[in-house]
Parts: sequence; C-alpha cells; structure tokens
Amino acid sequence: MDSNRDGVVDGNDVAAGIDKSKWTAEYGAIVLPNIGDVARRCPSSRSQVSDAELAGCHDAADDVARAPDYLALMVTKPIGRSAQGVVGRVAAVGVGADKIRIFVQRQGSWIKLSADANLTEAELRDGATLGIDSRDVVRDKAVWDGSFTVRFTVQDGKQSVADDVALRVAPVVIHNHTQSAEALVAPESGDDQVYERFVGDLTSAAQASGLNTPLIRMNTTDTWAQDFVEFGYVSMPGKGGKTVSLRIAIRSPQPEREGGRAVFDLRGPGMGALQLGGAGDRHVDSFGNVETIPPYTHGGKEFPAGRVVIGTGNRNDAPVSSVELQKFFAAQQVQPPLILDTTWLVVGHVDEFIQFLPTPSGRGWRPAVTDPRRGLEILREQQRSGHGAQPAFSKPGAPDRTIDNVLADQKFVADNELAARKVDENAELLIRETGVRPDEFVRIPGLYELSMGIDDEPDALVSFYPGAVNGVLMNAQNYIAPRQWGPIIDGRDVFEAAVTEAYRSAGVSVHYVDEWETLHVAGGEIHCGTNALRQIGGLPIVR
Repeated sequence: MDSNRDGVVDGNDVAAGIDKSKWTAEYGAIVLPNIGDVARRCPSSRSQVSDAELAGCHDAADDVARAPDYLALMVTKPIGRSAQGVVGRVAAVGVGADKIRIFVQRQGSWIKLSADANLTEAELRDGATLGIDSRDVVRDKAVWDGSFTVRFTVQDGKQSVADDVALRVAPVVIHNHTQSAEALVAPESGDDQVYERFVGDLTSAAQASGLNTPLIRMNTTDTWAQDFVEFGYVSMPGKGGKTVSLRIAIRSPQPEREGGRAVFDLRGPGMGALQLGGAGDRHVDSFGNVETIPPYTHGGKEFPAGRVVIGTGNRNDAPVSSVELQKFFAAQQVQPPLILDTTWLVVGHVDEFIQFLPTPSGRGWRPAVTDPRRGLEILREQQRSGHGAQPAFSKPGAPDRTIDNVLADQKFVADNELAARKVDENAELLIRETGVRPDEFVRIPGLYELSMGIDDEPDALVSFYPGAVNGVLMNAQNYIAPRQWGPIIDGRDVFEAAVTEAYRSAGVSVHYVDEWETLHVAGGEIHCGTNALRQIGGLPIVR
C-alpha cells in the first residue's frame, strides 16, 4: 500500500520509520470515495425516484469496479512455493469496514473480494494486486472518522499470521479563492427573458476575465445556485508525482429544497455528488453561508487547506448556526469551521459581507469586507459638493430617493453604523484566528437598509445598493460584481467608481453585470445566484 504517499506501491512503503499498521498525518495510505458516474447510468433529477435513490446511485453503489482509475492500489507480499495448501484472505476490518470495497485483479479484470473469499494459490505465491475504494465520504467523525484497516491473513494448517495496513478515506476539501474558476454554474431560466439577459451578460464578463468554458446550466429554476450546492474535491497520490482527484458536488442539508435534486445531474466522469442530512429548508443551511479562508499558518498551527467559514444565520437561527454543516466539515478534519456573526442580516449569510482575494506575496491572500462607513462617506462627499439633490439610484424604476433624502434618514444612518460595527467584530475575530493585520483588509464600499421580515424572517439588514462583495472571483486579476446603480455625477456612477478603485488597490479588475431584477430585489446578488468549478489543489491534504 502507498503508506508513504509517494504515489507508488513499493518497498519504500515499509521503510525505516514507517509503521504501515498505524495512520498518522505524515504516513498512511489514502483511498477515495468512488462516487462518480463514469457511464452516466444514474437517473436524472427529473425522474420519479426518491432523494435517497438519487443519491444512492454511483460507481461504488454495488460490487462492480466501474471506475478503476480511482482505486487505491495494494499488493500482497509473495509467499513463494510455500503457498500450496495455504489459505489467504484480505478484508477490511474495524468501524466503517462495510463502506470499503476490495478488488483483486484477475486476468485483466477487477473482481470484488468478499470478507470470506480466498485468494488463489497463484496470487498467494506471486503476490496479488488489489484495488480499494470507499462507498461514501466521511460524514460524522463521532460515527466514523474514515479510518479502517485492511488485514491480510494467511493460514497454514493450524498456524495463522496476519498483516495490517492502516488507511483512511480522503477528506472532502472545499475550494478557496486562490484557485481560479474553470467553469461557472447557473440555473435554468424557465424562459425568463430578464434572467437570460443576465446569463448572457455573466457569460460575457466571464469571457472578459479569460474564461471561455461554456456556462453549466443546472436542471432547476431555483435561482440561488450558490445555496443548494457546494463544490469540493477528494484526492490521493498518483503515479509520477501526479494527484488522482475526483470533484464532489455537495447538496445542501435542505432536503425540502426541490432544486437541490439538480445537484445529482452534475454527477458523471470525474464528478461525484452527495446529499447531506438536515431537515426542512433553512437559510442557515445554505452554502451561501459558507466561505473558505485560504491556507495559512498562525500561532504555531498550520491550516494547509485553510478553514471553512460559516455564519450563525439570522436571528431566527442563532446561536446554533448550521449543525449539519459544522458536523460535516469537522468530520473532514482539514478545514475546521470558524463561526462568524451574521445575525444582523435578513438572510444571514457570510457572502453578504466578506470574501477572500488572492495576493502575489505574503500569505497569498487578504480579506475583503463591506465598508458601510465608506459607503456613507461617498454620499456625504457628493452632498458637500452640492449634489445632494441628485437621485441616489441611477437604475430606472428604483426607489425615488435623493442623496439628501437618504442621508437625512437617521434610522438608515444608524443601521449602517450598526453594520459597520458588526463587520468590525467579525474582522477582529479573523485577526485573532488567522493573524491577518487590520491594514491587510480590502474595504469595499457598501450600504445596508432595514428590511421588514417576510416569510418568518426577522427585521434585519439587506444590501441597499447591490452588494459588491457578493460577486464571483474568477482569478487573481478578475472579479465579476453586480452593477451598483449609484448616483451619476458628471457622467459616472460614483459608487461604482469607488468599488472599482477598492478592488484595483488589491490588483483586481472588476467586470460589472446588471442583476437588479434577477437577484438584487430578491435579497441576493451574483455570488448567491451562481457557482463555480475551481482548479483542484495539488498534493492531497489529510490530518
């Protein structure tokens, strides 16, 4: 087995200092959850099968090695001429053994081994080539942490000897923004012409960012593609220093959200899909409430895959946050969750005020947060310059308010001062947890307003102008943001110009897309309504 994780099964796997019967952060073989669909044989989301049946169909659902490229290899040590009359078996043992499949290669085919199946005399004599995978990912480390043992037992008469190898199922790693987008994802429109115009503008912005991959359309009219699916990957060492990886599309723990079924239509060659648990359709369980801090080291602790950031949700959800999301990400053991306060927001998602931008030096990234103080100051600057009577919005059909009217609204100003304090509190937590300096934060102008709660949501804040941080980072140089529709002074949108300058200071060019009717008026922005497949990281990350 590849216990030293160099992608090769050889004598170095039992070299000095390596105890293959024990699994550590440095040594121990890795296997993949082989949950893709190489033959595209599984039913579509529009079929009449149940959610459980939909999620249960994948390449490791039965005893056929449909995707052998994702098998982790193991060889048994030849026992030579003494194999005559000897009985040899290989089986997974321990908690989680029922999720492990072991195959033996015979005459060019992979044959599933049951726990009581014997190796042939030739396989014992010359050594058997085995392939191992998992039927599932790790979901709850209190139930199973992904560890298991493969035991090779040889019995000669009354004498029996056993050899153990420790393995672990690869964790699901969530992407971060230092990994460039390789494809964008958006739902179907349901023949909505306004939405199709948005999709066309989004495609143009992606192309201007250097991405020419066709937009992936999901089989649902659920607008919020960021909420019901999150993309990650699993990986293990491969030959020649390469990494063997499988993308994973994760359906949010919102089983009553019908649009989430479309996640399983993404399953295919190189892409697995899974359903998390949960109940109902709570905002706090959406993946719009998840961001990823890129890799960092702080206080003597290393986070080579970064950390997952989860919001508390709105006031209806706090202080519990999402139990299902916390449980799942904790089970992966590589991106321990960090909880941010989002109780001041109506939807209560972290993507409404924070993101992470790549940088060419230092730790390789810096946070970007909404800056309501700067948002107010932009309007005050225009008021002082004699433009207070100008419309606050340049969007036709938007609320008819002037700059003077907005700034005279004491409740509006107070609400944004509250938002600024909440952003500061979350920033202080990031500073403590990551070591990032206050001057490293990119401050993006933005404003919030009070929204009267609907559908049992609390009275809290939503974006006044389309939230600029709620966009899609394409790569280190290009960002797609919602068009701001701020005041037009001397022929230019002064709010949009300030947003452009803030991102430019971080080396990022902004491409604006109008999503006012399609997303903003419904309480979300471009990030909420789209998703992205990103570059897969390098070497496998395990703990």
